Amino acid sequence: MLTIDPLLHQTYDALEHHLVAFLSDPSRSKPNWIIFDIKAISWAPALASRFSINSAFFIIFCAAAIAFVERFKKLDSSENLATASDLIPFPTTVTFRRFEALRFRSLLLKEIDNSSKKLILTRTFREFEAKWIDLLGENCIPVGFLPSPINEEESETYTRISKWLDKQKELSVIYVGFGAEAILTSEQIAEIALGLEKCGLPFIWVLRVGSPPQNFDERTSGRGLVWMGWVPQSRLLAHRAIGGFLTHGGWGSVVEGMVVGVAFAVLPMQFEHGLNARHLVESGYAVEVVRNDEDGYFSGEEIARKLRIVMVEEEGEVVRKKARKGKEIFGSKKLQEEYITELVKNLWQRCKMSDRNIPRFAAIVT
Repeated sequence: MLTIDPLLHQTYDALEHHLVAFLSDPSRSKPNWIIFDIKAISWAPALASRFSINSAFFIIFCAAAIAFVERFKKLDSSENLATASDLIPFPTTVTFRRFEALRFRSLLLKEIDNSSKKLILTRTFREFEAKWIDLLGENCIPVGFLPSPINEEESETYTRISKWLDKQKELSVIYVGFGAEAILTSEQIAEIALGLEKCGLPFIWVLRVGSPPQNFDERTSGRGLVWMGWVPQSRLLAHRAIGGFLTHGGWGSVVEGMVVGVAFAVLPMQFEHGLNARHLVESGYAVEVVRNDEDGYFSGEEIARKLRIVMVEEEGEVVRKKARKGKEIFGSKKLQEEYITELVKNLWQRCKMSDRNIPRFAAIVT
């Protein structure tokens, strides 16, 4: 992502020289595929072509975001940015709010550039967004959600948090987390705190940077836990007490939540988060915390209202049911394995069609 530490980018770029050395070694068998992600897009495709190797672009966004941005970047008028969904050939609410479009256009266009010209692998399921995958064409291959294995090894952090969660009722707690890259302002932290205070629901709030308002802990004592720093998020989301997820809508967090069947309240922060939020709402898995179209302001009252809908009110029952049903699909190891099997078959077939022999292995640049 664009906000990754520059040292990581430097280290990643240095990988090119090591890969050149590996591919130039006549004693080694060359791979038939190089699979790369966004951080290697500037050099990996050219390197693959140089050595007559097939290449595929693994994109960490969902198919809807990729397809939308491919059309969105064709617009050259700021007045039309928030109406880009008119370019989608089926009815959809997946689009940017005006403040998102103006703020993130240049960033997103750098993230996804000319992806339609490459074979792209997307971290998604046809069961979730088949029409968007079809919109990207035959060069788009879904690979499932590729969930990270939940580390069952005990850690002090998990032990302390789980002791608190064990005392809560099943599906009663809202998990609040905004990832590693969304840096909240003090004003935003204050509104989130107000929302958690007003909603009256049990919660665990993972706050990496900043601190809640003064006396917030005292006012929510007994029903809330604020944790400063890193936590094993995927494992905590799988705890029986967690029923909802207040999230920024980053695709990695969305995947972790869908795999375990939590309902979402999405408060988009940056990049493609707004697209993910509308996609989830349109698909029935979430409610969105609405931000002002012009400046992106959001209120604690709006957060409280949406949290109560997604967790306890009748209006949100359809979302809760959809989320629980989704766990059966997106949490299925069998279905995930089928996607990987189909991916291998597809790469094999494409390799044979390109007269580059049967693939021995793939070099993963990610």
